Amino acid sequence: MKTYHKDFCGVTASVTDKVDGTARLVVCDQYGKKVKDSIHKSRAAALAAWRRFCA
Repeated sequence: MKTYHKDFCGVTASVTDKVDGTARLVVCDQYGKKVKDSIHKSRAAALAAWRRFCA
């Protein structure tokens, strides 16, 4: 399952769940350029990383 999240300044993130339980986080700036691409242990860990990135 893939979900999209958007920050108030236009930065977007997509979290993709993998079959093995890991989650991939891809963060793009307001112009569509990829800023961060990382693999996390779970969906919750990926969302926590997204929140830390935006703070």
